[in-house]
Amino acid sequence: MKIVFVGEAVSGFGGMETVIRTLVRCFREDAVPVDCAIYFFCRDERMDKGWLAGLDAAYSYSRNRIAYLRNRTHVRRFSRFLREERPDVVISIDPISCLLAARARKAAKLALPLYSWVHFSLDHKKHADCIVHADYHLAISSGIKAQIAARGVDPQRIFTVFNPVEPQAQTIPHPAPGEECVFLYMGRMKFEGQKRIKDLLDTLAQVKGAWRLHMVGDGSDMERCQAYGRELRIDERIVWHGWQAEPWGYVRERIGPVSALLLTSAFEGFGMTLVEAMSYGIYCISSDCPSGPADIIREGVNGKLYAPGDLRTFQGLLQQVIDTGVQVDQEGIKRAIDGFYVDRYYRNFRGFFESTAKRG
Repeated sequence: MKIVFVGEAVSGFGGMETVIRTLVRCFREDAVPVDCAIYFFCRDERMDKGWLAGLDAAYSYSRNRIAYLRNRTHVRRFSRFLREERPDVVISIDPISCLLAARARKAAKLALPLYSWVHFSLDHKKHADCIVHADYHLAISSGIKAQIAARGVDPQRIFTVFNPVEPQAQTIPHPAPGEECVFLYMGRMKFEGQKRIKDLLDTLAQVKGAWRLHMVGDGSDMERCQAYGRELRIDERIVWHGWQAEPWGYVRERIGPVSALLLTSAFEGFGMTLVEAMSYGIYCISSDCPSGPADIIREGVNGKLYAPGDLRTFQGLLQQVIDTGVQVDQEGIKRAIDGFYVDRYYRNFRGFFESTAKRG
């Protein structure tokens, strides 16, 4: 079998890239190996390609500012690629690529299944309705499955696959009793918008007791977030670490014990940082945003949820951690995400292909 992943250029630093690499590795290491390639529609050379090392990647470049003409070029080139490579399956990683891949498949006169596999909330992206051009859909959360169905897709053609995480032998411990509470944020620095760092800082400014916040990541709003911390007079309790190539190794070596990872997003695709934290036994407190966190967090077992924007409840959850610590078994946190670990994830993912192949 040969699978081609196709999509628009990506940053090279996100969770989606990690998941693609993981899945390709699983396909290659299967008892019956699967040949994988990835094809990108690009406007220029700015995409970081470091994450593609060892992967079979191809590109279509078009600088045309007129979208119709640019997309027509991409379709023509991808159609030629399909005729030459003759894949068995095409998986589109964004909605617009569902449309372009469907057109290229038609132009190539090939009968092969086209899957969507988007990694973000459809309700917050342009061209989201283009997803309907795929034959089947791999949803990374229950919320995204509902968003796809809301666009008129038969639910029988949508499969919830979630995202995979590697199990970790190591545990990042909680602080010892009596030690300062340590909160962790890991992700892009967006003051409002998707990540809502403003909510995180506003809430921490209201809690009492000894705490410290470690911010791992970078983004366009980094300076604005730092300035707001100073405005709230909590900047001395915040450590800004910037982007780290190996963030969890960095946490283990440079930050140490963590009380809880915090996520204040207005929306997510899945919430990859939650399962990554839990794989190390870290308790998580997250907004119950669309979509992903509700699939991951089991109340009181591996974390807590609060309604997006309900900062009073969020404050209460943080205060409880500061006052009493996290009274949860860290091995239990790891076990609670057993269904997301790579081996089980891959078995489920491969099973969806087999079930759709039988349908025709």
